[in-house]
Amino acid sequence: MISAQNYRGPAHVRIAYHRASFAKARAVLTKLLVVACHLAVLWLGIAAHAATDVLTNNYDHSRTGANLNEIVLNISNVTSETFGHVGSYAVDGQVFGQPLIATGIDIAHIGRHDALYITTANNFVYAFDANDVSATPLWQRSLTDLPNGNSASVTGILSTPVIDRTTNSIYVVAGLMEGADARFVLHALDLADGSDKHAEPIMIDGSVRVDDSSVSFQPSNRRIAVQRAGLAIAQNKVIVAFGGDFFEGWVFAYDKSNLKAPPAVFCTTCASRSKAISRVDYLDSTCTLLGPGGGIWQSGRGPVVDANGKVYFFTGNKQHVIKDGCIIPSSDNACAKCSADEGCVCKGNRSSKACRGPDACIAHGAKDSKVFDTNEALIQLDSGAGLKLTAWFRPENWNASGVNGLEFNDLDLGGSGPVLIPNTNRIIGGGKQGVMYVLDTTRSSASCLPSLSETCMPAPLQSFQIAPIPPPPKEFYRQILGGPVLWTRSKPQAGSRAYVWRQNDHLRSYTISNQFERCSDENPPPTTSHNCTSWAQSKEFIDHHPGGILTLSANGEEPASGIVWATTTTTAGGPGKLMAFKALPDPATPAELTKLWDSDDCSGDHIAIGSDFVPPTVANGKVYVATAANRVDVYGLIKTRECIRDSSPEQFGPMLR
Repeated sequence: MISAQNYRGPAHVRIAYHRASFAKARAVLTKLLVVACHLAVLWLGIAAHAATDVLTNNYDHSRTGANLNEIVLNISNVTSETFGHVGSYAVDGQVFGQPLIATGIDIAHIGRHDALYITTANNFVYAFDANDVSATPLWQRSLTDLPNGNSASVTGILSTPVIDRTTNSIYVVAGLMEGADARFVLHALDLADGSDKHAEPIMIDGSVRVDDSSVSFQPSNRRIAVQRAGLAIAQNKVIVAFGGDFFEGWVFAYDKSNLKAPPAVFCTTCASRSKAISRVDYLDSTCTLLGPGGGIWQSGRGPVVDANGKVYFFTGNKQHVIKDGCIIPSSDNACAKCSADEGCVCKGNRSSKACRGPDACIAHGAKDSKVFDTNEALIQLDSGAGLKLTAWFRPENWNASGVNGLEFNDLDLGGSGPVLIPNTNRIIGGGKQGVMYVLDTTRSSASCLPSLSETCMPAPLQSFQIAPIPPPPKEFYRQILGGPVLWTRSKPQAGSRAYVWRQNDHLRSYTISNQFERCSDENPPPTTSHNCTSWAQSKEFIDHHPGGILTLSANGEEPASGIVWATTTTTAGGPGKLMAFKALPDPATPAELTKLWDSDDCSGDHIAIGSDFVPPTVANGKVYVATAANRVDVYGLIKTRECIRDSSPEQFGPMLR
């Protein structure tokens, strides 16, 4: 080929040649620039897409448990050879809240970072660089002081905070004890430096009216309140819920921009706090050991918040336990039987020296019917109307006798939290009985007023045992504590999937649209309306508490990107475990959810002490696992390695079977 530099023809030909060559070069350059621009746009799009925030427990206010923006991790690279432990963030205490992520935060005096926020049982809040596990904290705060200046001891941050990007705030509840009184302090911390966004934090407090009396929020060292359910934001309100074995359920809604404004307050069983009801004084420890209960804990899950600002919780069993020698009021129900008008003397119950009281199987109401017990229920509260109860549902067997009685057997509905199927008005979820419910949250009428006899919510569309009841003596160990989670997919992609891992069961997946598919109403078992068959399950079986606590990660609907992550703890205070499964079965094994990876497989990946109920946080190519070993373990892609298996795996606890 003759180049322009060595062509020696006539001048006008040389000029034309140069012009033609320049035009071609310009065309090539233009194409290169276009390609470069496309690549830059693609790179920027990937970078922007990869910068995923995790601002609340279970990823969103529907509580789907799914990050559908994960473009790094997939079923081809999560293997023992290419995925493993990459480091740990050291903190000062056990971690019971799910680690959260806010990307692109301008940290004071440091610069812009993707920040990982961790809270501990010692009331510390940490911000770390989410991309550098070796870095020191960006900042840390100790929340060990009461706003009134009084001295107090620490009981811990036990819930998952919530982050508001519009104000760059993280809302955290710190637990303290002031003498014999339990105190809970709500903070709004700046994401950039951990300083309080308002003049000072506030002490959570409030009361509700029961007829002509006021019932106050009064946790103590005997009536133990636990702030375990994750926080939420609804209608610019910070939603904080409480439970506890010795304590009724409470919900508070604080103005996120003005924490000092009086909160809206709801109480689940304050009707039973009136001394005139069943002749029981729950504040008097002389005869009352437990009660009245109805707490909200949900294994740490946050409430569902729908598009209209309605807030949904599952509530727990009511509890009413009377001490030996005290009087049981006259009653005849599944929890206690006494035909004497003057009551019956409690003669104790084996070694516990206590009796089950009748209030556990009675739902009380105020004289004006406006306040009543909502234990063992799904409750719908309107965050825009002062936490007004607008609808509710309670299983028919809540006060039944026999193996399926919820109150009688401590099989409370509130062992886990509800999930809203995206783009529907359908709630799914279940608790300790191992029964899954599908509920339509549409109110029966706009004018309906909830009462003990009117729920204003339709009966369940479906209810079913997700797996057979275990044989004795484990028939009560069938609890749903960590799920379900949802992968929302279109019908061309074989539809959406729900995943759940109950105690004494396998990881199961179900096909789901606005309710569960593959269901039959022929001969349903007692207390249920359907038999629903799971689509696929794992070979792995968990025979212990708490079952599998799940997260799903995927790149949208891409089949090869879907991974179900599960954590579990082999024993209380014992080793933890992280596993990864293909979210969709292989064509050759259509009924099996294949395990991809296991933290017990290779040396160096083990979790020393697990943290019950905390789902792994999966985002931006990393998996962050809360532990009770004063750290958050981090897993991600690694250089190809040879997986070295431990010669004595029993040191890490019993294997799943």
